[in-house]
Amino acid sequence: MKHDKPEPHAASPVDVFATMLNPATLEKSASVFGKGVRTFQEEGMRFFNRRMEDNAKTMRAFAACRTLPDVFAAQQKWFADMTRTYSEEWTRYGELVNGLVEDEREEDAKAQGNGRAGRASH
Repeated sequence: MKHDKPEPHAASPVDVFATMLNPATLEKSASVFGKGVRTFQEEGMRFFNRRMEDNAKTMRAFAACRTLPDVFAAQQKWFADMTRTYSEEWTRYGELVNGLVEDEREEDAKAQGNGRAGRASH
């Protein structure tokens, strides 16, 4: 005769939503979201400014062109620089995401550690 193990209890949708709507959870989510938005807004503006400066340099290079090969050379340099900076920016965004995730993990670990320490001292 087989002994049936009780199946693990699956959380009901009500339990899941109750957890999600917990004020502490909502506050943490809002904080994480705000930090991410600020980080990406600052990085986006930094990148935008860099591209505008690079484009202004390119316009000056075009103005200095005297022959068609000069125009092609300026265009090729602009395209190569643009491709490189966009590639670097995508790498930078990846690093920012990793940094944000790591910061949250560290904060969660500290909070769990403090919670355990607080319970142990009572």
